Amino acid sequence: MDDGEPTTCLFCSEVLKTIDLALEHIKVQHNINFSQMKTKFNMDQYSFIKLINYIRQEEGVTADKLNSTTEAFWNDEKYLKPKDYEPWLTYDYEALLSEGDTSCTKEPDLKSLQELIKAQQAQLEQASKDMATMRQGFQRLLEKDNSTKDPNVRCVSSVSVKADEGYFDSYAHFGIHHEMLSDTVRTTSYRDALLKNKDFVKGKLVLDVGCGTSVLSIFASQAGAEKVVGIDNSNIIYNAMDIVKKNNIENVTLVKGRLEDTNLPIEKFDIIISEWMGYFLLFEGMLDSVIYARDHHLKENGILLPNRCTMSIVGYGNDALFKQHVTFWNDVYGLDMSTMRKEVMHEPLIDVVDPKHILTEPNCIADLNLMTVNLNYSNFKYNFELKCLKDGNISSLVGYFDNYFELPEHVMFSTSPDSTPTHWKQVVFFIEQPQAVKEGDVIRGTIQCKRSMKSARSLDISIDIFDKKYTYYLD
Repeated sequence: MDDGEPTTCLFCSEVLKTIDLALEHIKVQHNINFSQMKTKFNMDQYSFIKLINYIRQEEGVTADKLNSTTEAFWNDEKYLKPKDYEPWLTYDYEALLSEGDTSCTKEPDLKSLQELIKAQQAQLEQASKDMATMRQGFQRLLEKDNSTKDPNVRCVSSVSVKADEGYFDSYAHFGIHHEMLSDTVRTTSYRDALLKNKDFVKGKLVLDVGCGTSVLSIFASQAGAEKVVGIDNSNIIYNAMDIVKKNNIENVTLVKGRLEDTNLPIEKFDIIISEWMGYFLLFEGMLDSVIYARDHHLKENGILLPNRCTMSIVGYGNDALFKQHVTFWNDVYGLDMSTMRKEVMHEPLIDVVDPKHILTEPNCIADLNLMTVNLNYSNFKYNFELKCLKDGNISSLVGYFDNYFELPEHVMFSTSPDSTPTHWKQVVFFIEQPQAVKEGDVIRGTIQCKRSMKSARSLDISIDIFDKKYTYYLD
């Protein structure tokens, strides 16, 4: 180790002349004692390197947060890879005395040498395990690569973590979690599925994929789960850790990372729960991660919650809504902006629609069994038939989904226009010109859904209806 190499503090911008001075600075100025951490977390050289890289790579890692933690969140193989070279990574952490250890101040005896040899053997065994884990990770990467050879099945795990940062960053904002938690249909349905089935959940191992604020993890704990692991790659996970601690939930462990690239503290689970649904059910592509969790972390007789979802469309005829969003462009402050209509038509409207303007019976266009569905789930085509319930002018099709928790005490919720509104609302696919229909008419057409080639989390949707084809982009 080059003791004279300038070293930047881990928690501020101050540069010290040597690592020893940097250690003393961190101890005095930031109240971080690496000797105490060595004892507290039984850290070795590998752990120290992971800790340094963890601090450098993750946002919001403060000295106070590090001091208050009771779990070594940096013990993930990905933190063996440094962001940049720095002297901290060459520091001989093994030589640092653990708190209260004075054994190096006297000559080693036979017993201490035997203990040293034993400790080194343990480290070699751990290194061997680490290598095995890395080989498994590499094998998973190969499997993921092979699974995405079909250009029509570009799953989320094929996107680099860097390229996917924007998605996870969007869930770091508190507003979106306030909106989701305020959605009583969503939140109480998940709560009821767990708490009304306590006999089923009791003693089970539960994985919460995309745990966010950890509310579902806590519900699982309250339902009697033996152990719950929640994982999320958004920085909201740090707030979730505080929530779990604040509420004295002792059997919930939270892990930061993208599931496909992270080693979990438990390999297999009895129940995997996730609130993964996006607009029109499939937007955001988070079902990919649930499928990965099912294939890699669900026990043979385990279950996903929810375990089944359906997608439906219905004919809709609200003249005022059509004028507000489509014919609006014909006269904008006296200007003809109708050229905008073509572009606007490609963007589905996300809104809560008034059920009194529904003109047809619904038609289920997809029924997903989450226990068997594969990564091709978003690529489907369906020939629909919509029977008209009354006379009117159809100006759009409205899409929605239903979720089912098929447990001893069944629970389900719907995002249909006839149900209590949710934060998912409905998806409105406008057509170019409203079409007159009469009661008893049957409207036939085709809807096709594909995963976008531009983004693994987006959808391209086309609808053939009234002898015209319309394309929509949900992104």
